[in-house]
Amino acid sequence: MTEITPLKVGCGKFFHGKGVLSLLPSEIRRLGNKALIIGGPTGMKCFLSAIQKDLDSSSITYTIIEHHGQCTNEQARFFSEKAHELGCTVLVAVGGGKCIDNVKCASVFSDLPIITVPTSIATCVATSMVAIMYNDNGQREPSIKLKKEIDVCIADSDLIGSAPRRTLASGIMDSIAKYPESLYKKSVSSYRDCDIKEYIQITNARAIYEFLTGEYKDLYDNGSESVHFDDAILTNLLHTSIVSGFADGSGQLAIAHATYDFVRNHFTVPGSAFLHGELVAIGLLIQMAFNEMDNHEIEKVRSAMRYMNMPLTLRDIGYDTSEESMEFFIKNIASDTGIKSAAEYEKLKLAVMEVLQ
Repeated sequence: MTEITPLKVGCGKFFHGKGVLSLLPSEIRRLGNKALIIGGPTGMKCFLSAIQKDLDSSSITYTIIEHHGQCTNEQARFFSEKAHELGCTVLVAVGGGKCIDNVKCASVFSDLPIITVPTSIATCVATSMVAIMYNDNGQREPSIKLKKEIDVCIADSDLIGSAPRRTLASGIMDSIAKYPESLYKKSVSSYRDCDIKEYIQITNARAIYEFLTGEYKDLYDNGSESVHFDDAILTNLLHTSIVSGFADGSGQLAIAHATYDFVRNHFTVPGSAFLHGELVAIGLLIQMAFNEMDNHEIEKVRSAMRYMNMPLTLRDIGYDTSEESMEFFIKNIASDTGIKSAAEYEKLKLAVMEVLQ
């Protein structure tokens, strides 16, 4: 019998909007009443100022640990062991990508349910089915796949609205990248053109692309006061991870995210100054050129990046653009994305050079 792999998309409960953080105590109570709350120092400070009175006045028991450093297997095991030592029944992850992924990994190791409380929309990590792991130096390690969906995500618009605009821009570009990454060697105008799973992936990725390329100026300029801020929370934190779930095993060629991995692995220390979505965005421009997308669309995305004060090229993040260094970059991207033919390799090379101009 062929191995059956479950399709893991979405999360058990997704709350978003103003004031939804107040639901946290009741969700902790529903999941056993004893929480280990883990968060970075900045995110935890904002989180506690908004919810500590509600936590203390409820009947739940909780312990707080601050997350520092990289997202590593060792730290995830520490959180897992600490939760069992304290008799905790649920893990609560408060913060951004590194912290939430680390706690997601801890939930896999501990078999405990998890509640995520994102403090920005810089990535879709709060509901995605994989934990992106690193070593102590900040280089990529093998990812950890979750055994099940996230139990609860509480995305409070006031808490998220307090994040820097830079994280908003990063999240916008990370989500926009899903559509061009889905289009490699595909021309899809109907569900008859491909597998229905791919059709769901591509049509949803297109909806995200259209929404965010249409609204990024208002979102970036006005943040939580923008017309579609709550829609952006839903899009970046849930809709994007659903696309990722349907993309699993679809054969997409993700140059945008491979660029992020390259920087983390081979340009680690200087590259650490840049956010996930900022690095993905540079790769996105290469992806669009490689896909031979319309120049108008490429310029539209580049203009969005420029408007939001993002780096546009590898040169902008300080990467050496000598011939030797660029050949090293191209070889790694080709290897990571499965590009093997000489023709496609040359196509990738041309796309990289085009974006650097």
